[in-house]
Amino acid sequence: MKKPDRKEFFRDFQASLQVVSAQMPGLLPVTILKALLNAAYPFVGIILGAQILDRLLAGGEGVMTLVWWMVGLNLALSLAMRLIEPYQENLMCKSDNMTDIAIVKKCLTMDYQQLETQEIMDRKIRAVEGSRISGGGGGTLGFLYDLADALGHGATILYALLTVSRLFVRGTLAPDAPVWVRALNSPWAALGLLAAALGVTAACIPLTRWANREEAKVYEGSIDGNRRFGAFFGLLDYPVGKDLRTYDMSGMVLDKFLRNERAKNSLFRKRYMRLQGIRSMISIVNLATVLLAYAFVGLKAMAGLITVGAVSMQVGAITAFAGAVSQGIELMGKLDLHRKYMKEFAAFLDTPSEKYDGTLPVEKRDDGDYDLEFRDVSFRYPNQDQWSLRHVTCRLPKGQKLAVVGPNGAGKTTFIKLLCRLYDPTEGEILLNGIDIRKYDYGEYLSLLSVVFQDFRIFSMKLGENVAASVDYNSQRVWECLEKAGMRERVERMPDGLETGLFQQKEDGIELSGGEGQKLAIARALYKDAPVVVLDEPTAALDPVSEYEIYSRFGRLVEGKTSVYISHRMSSCRFCDVVFVFDGGTIVQQGSHEALLDQEEGLYAQLWRAQAQYY
Repeated sequence: MKKPDRKEFFRDFQASLQVVSAQMPGLLPVTILKALLNAAYPFVGIILGAQILDRLLAGGEGVMTLVWWMVGLNLALSLAMRLIEPYQENLMCKSDNMTDIAIVKKCLTMDYQQLETQEIMDRKIRAVEGSRISGGGGGTLGFLYDLADALGHGATILYALLTVSRLFVRGTLAPDAPVWVRALNSPWAALGLLAAALGVTAACIPLTRWANREEAKVYEGSIDGNRRFGAFFGLLDYPVGKDLRTYDMSGMVLDKFLRNERAKNSLFRKRYMRLQGIRSMISIVNLATVLLAYAFVGLKAMAGLITVGAVSMQVGAITAFAGAVSQGIELMGKLDLHRKYMKEFAAFLDTPSEKYDGTLPVEKRDDGDYDLEFRDVSFRYPNQDQWSLRHVTCRLPKGQKLAVVGPNGAGKTTFIKLLCRLYDPTEGEILLNGIDIRKYDYGEYLSLLSVVFQDFRIFSMKLGENVAASVDYNSQRVWECLEKAGMRERVERMPDGLETGLFQQKEDGIELSGGEGQKLAIARALYKDAPVVVLDEPTAALDPVSEYEIYSRFGRLVEGKTSVYISHRMSSCRFCDVVFVFDGGTIVQQGSHEALLDQEEGLYAQLWRAQAQYY
């Protein structure tokens, strides 16, 4: 782990504090107050206890007054901490939740094309891993707990130094006091002790940095291992179970899982043992500091320079000081690690959008007169050399039914992704009513499109929410869309109708078949009621009867709308006005179904004949 310079450290640390303050204002002041009170608590007993002991040895006068002061202060501090603690814990947990929410929100709002890049995937994993590290205490919650402990240890060091400062006060000496007693009575002796103690303690700093480097290596090594663990753990979900059992893959998956765990655990054990060795050395150095201080206080007591109560007080203060310094140095190292974790978290949240977000509003038209055009569009995916689309030019006139066909890998789905502006063209432009779609407000442009993707998703929510894509929805409209999609009767038989939860992730959730899920996706597209409808293989999972019903109602379903229909089933093209035939990332033919069939040597006619022989 590269050692940051001081400016970088304090800049990043300040940024981490700003993240915490932004997530939960008021948390830092409460944390500081709690740390100060918590550190002060033991010193009430250390200081007042020493005075009580001295008064008892002197005859006991005023002892009860001091006892009542000690009890009262302890009670007040304890009560104050108990009152603050639940409030602080609540704010800390909320702040930790805000960290997760921030990551989720960023993933949901960043450009789709960024989500598929390796760089962003790695950045996201680092942000998530950094917020969940337990051993190093990553994330906002770990940062706050360690910050609170560090502040407490800092306050303990301050209180201890104020208490130990009494060692600098000269005692009354007899005229014939030995030289070594006079030397001990000098403030310079106490100053020399302090310098020696600080010098010994300073040896902990490089050791702690070494420990932090080892801890950072554990963190770095865990990222890849945890990523693999997540992939293996995903194989336990029930939808995957069919393939694992049918192909008898359980043994192979388990073997790979165990290999990954053994490798990860072996690496962890080596680094953890090294880490514990370093921490043992730190403990030995701290013990030397304590012994040095105890020897000094003991000699002063033997010389009669301090009282028995003062000995008790100084021993208590020195013990607290040594422990606070030791743990404080370790915590400063942890906070340096937090700086790294939080920096990666902040870097992910600050990932800028690559896509230009236009500002033009989309004209609201009741007649749905939206004309779309691809003008010499070429596209290749990020970090890919091969072109997925090349010099595609076509128009999608208002109100027409358009089919997009072609062999696998011809560029059909990429064509739809560009139309939906999930990606922007590498070359060329896509126009809406003659204006580049990049100039329009992104949300307003998307409002024009209802899409059923080939890999559509039905979510583990209530059925009505799935159709409406919203918690609040018009029940009557949902039922109408379900009826158009051929799904109403099935939903009416469900126990809670539109309120029925879907999938086993929800209690008493209903499992949908592939065809039922596809009908639900079609109903969702209909509910949005956008002027442009895109259907990517919308009947692939339907039985022949359901497919025929969809085809027969297709004209009614998209009446008055521009519709784009992608399918490998050539018979669906008979319902469309224009067919675009893709091959090798470009449009090789376009025209009506009948016109393309007349071109007997063309790709469309070949695809048609290849399927027709099986009917």
